[in-house]
Amino acid sequence: MAAATAALYTHYTQERTRTVNSPIPSDFWAGPEVLRAMAQYLREPIFVLDVNQHNDAHVQRYYYSDYTLPIGDVHETGCGGAMDDTTAKTMLGHYARLHVMPVFLVLKRHEGHFYGVNHGEIATKWQAEGDLAFTQENCVNHSWYPDVVAHIEYSQGLLAQVDFLNDDETTNTIIIGAMERRARLDVVHDRLNLGRMDRDPYDIAILDGVLKAEADKLHALAGTGGGSAHPTGTIVAPDGDSARRNPISAQGKVARSTLERILDAINADPELVSDRAKLRHLKEENLSAIKVWLRRGHTQPRQPQFHGGTDDFLPLMTWLVMHRTALHDLLQFVPYPELIAKFLPREMLLRWGDLELYDLQIATMRQLVNHEEVPIPAKEYCRSWVAACTTEDGSTRDRQLAKDPQRWLRLRGLYTAAPMCSCPPGVTEDCWRVLHTLPHVVWAWSVTPWGTYPRTQLGSIYQVHPAVQQAC
Repeated sequence: MAAATAALYTHYTQERTRTVNSPIPSDFWAGPEVLRAMAQYLREPIFVLDVNQHNDAHVQRYYYSDYTLPIGDVHETGCGGAMDDTTAKTMLGHYARLHVMPVFLVLKRHEGHFYGVNHGEIATKWQAEGDLAFTQENCVNHSWYPDVVAHIEYSQGLLAQVDFLNDDETTNTIIIGAMERRARLDVVHDRLNLGRMDRDPYDIAILDGVLKAEADKLHALAGTGGGSAHPTGTIVAPDGDSARRNPISAQGKVARSTLERILDAINADPELVSDRAKLRHLKEENLSAIKVWLRRGHTQPRQPQFHGGTDDFLPLMTWLVMHRTALHDLLQFVPYPELIAKFLPREMLLRWGDLELYDLQIATMRQLVNHEEVPIPAKEYCRSWVAACTTEDGSTRDRQLAKDPQRWLRLRGLYTAAPMCSCPPGVTEDCWRVLHTLPHVVWAWSVTPWGTYPRTQLGSIYQVHPAVQQAC
């Protein structure tokens, strides 16, 4: 649980810096939990018009309220969901009569997309009513400006004489002119016997000040340390630009369900004839992308020739497994890296995973040698260990020394914060090797909850995430 919580926190940290126009897989599109969080941030409800392909709409409402934990602490939490049509009509009628324009989103499920709603002039006018400062600062050039100012001045002296719960035209007119929009929203809730929602805004600067400390606590509980001995950032191409995926042709596009069936097929032989045809198209997309990648200067002496045929694929991959910087760059360029791994012989896939693990272990030891906080005995131990397991350029003997679990336990005894890069109990050697290829072959890895996790924690990720277990 601690590792899963730390992974989720790491994912949220990543999402705080993601731009709104960044493409992400549909699995990670906004859901109800995101809408509830948006309501908390806005400090008022959000209404979603759920529209189907026949243009029929139903209403969802998302808001927040205080929840008392068993230990007595009060916690604000997001709430909400679908409303029946009668309740929605009644509620929105109350909003309209007090000139409270709620925040609306339109969800078109058949398009897989949310749309914002621009209410135009009426939203500006309703915002101005009851708020003299806003009106004078922002609305002087509107034709209705003098009427709104006069309405505010007229209503201010009458507000104390009305009962807010009376839903009649006279009362509503005075409330509209004398109370700001957010205060009128509270009156709507009073009339509907709903709890008022706290309107104090969040101070994001305060959050920024404590996030680092909270992250350190979560990683300490999970035993992850919060650091990375092998960063998972973008691999940089030789020209200095991040590798971009090759464009996909019209025939190379595939639905997620189809791709899943292809990847799950035994011996890469899908049952459906249509899937077999699609598989041929996807393989052609990858082979074409490899040719483009090679033409961009990714060739070296003694590198096997590749003319675009399937017979050229395995010799090239055999060479790339031994030149993993180039392999990583290629996998960031082809449109379907998962299929690259799918069609590798098992022996080659396991060898590749073993070498990825070896690279990670050597990088971890070298980082510990250069880390200021690591005790000198631990540094000397790592220095001699690296020297012992790099004598034969990653040979079988070198890899056996690098992954020796007893040596990793001894390192942990010398430095308690040291990562554990040996195979965890309960994980097979083959699965452990395949696991270390996943960050390179899973297209969506970087946007998963474990995407920015240190790769030294792949064992913890495997143990708490069934999706990762299934992928292995």
